[in-house]
Amino acid sequence: MIFLFIVFLNNFLFVRSIIGGHEIRIANAPYQVNYGDVCGGVLIQRKWALTTAHCGTNHTYIRVGSSYRLKGPRVAIVDHIIHPKYQLKHGFDYDIQLLALKRALHLSKLIQTIELSGLVGQNIFVSGWGYKEEQGDYLDTLHQVQIKIIPMQKCQEVDNSWYNHTLTPRMFCAGGWGHDACQGDSGGGAVSFGKLVGISSFGFGCGRRMPGVYTNISDNSIRDWIYKYTGV
Repeated sequence: MIFLFIVFLNNFLFVRSIIGGHEIRIANAPYQVNYGDVCGGVLIQRKWALTTAHCGTNHTYIRVGSSYRLKGPRVAIVDHIIHPKYQLKHGFDYDIQLLALKRALHLSKLIQTIELSGLVGQNIFVSGWGYKEEQGDYLDTLHQVQIKIIPMQKCQEVDNSWYNHTLTPRMFCAGGWGHDACQGDSGGGAVSFGKLVGISSFGFGCGRRMPGVYTNISDNSIRDWIYKYTGV
């Protein structure tokens, strides 16, 4: 049921732009990549990137090393590996895929890998080129926003069928209330203490009075799966 840009315009279920944030240079988030010009992604190793499963597998490249969405050099993808338990207990459960790159990237101030972590503070930083408002358009330049973590109990109680006690341990919640990710930011990294703790997955609208939901990469079944393929 969930594929790239399954967007319910009447109900505003968006598969994640940055709401309430500000423009940044790629040097401030050098791990950020552009997956197929439609989603975000995160570089975790010189030959591996992460994005969401719902962003699909029909895109053949990522862009790296540029603050501008369409100006970064392309790097070919040779394999897409979606988590085998994708959509197990929820339409966005295990919403994660690995992108195997054709060549190992040369690291620089503009292209860097990011370390994975399970240590989450009270806030996370999220970046991307997605919409800055509901039913908007992509941003040309990279933006970032700092958003608050929302307790899972509060998130489970949101009166919406995509929340409402259906969220799984492979998820955590953050933002909303004017500070959020939005359509086009899916796959972008959620960063705490300078390390990757999640990736942007889904939300009901953008910046509304309800949180966005992120894939929790510290969950053992996700973390072990990443290590199996990448050694990270």
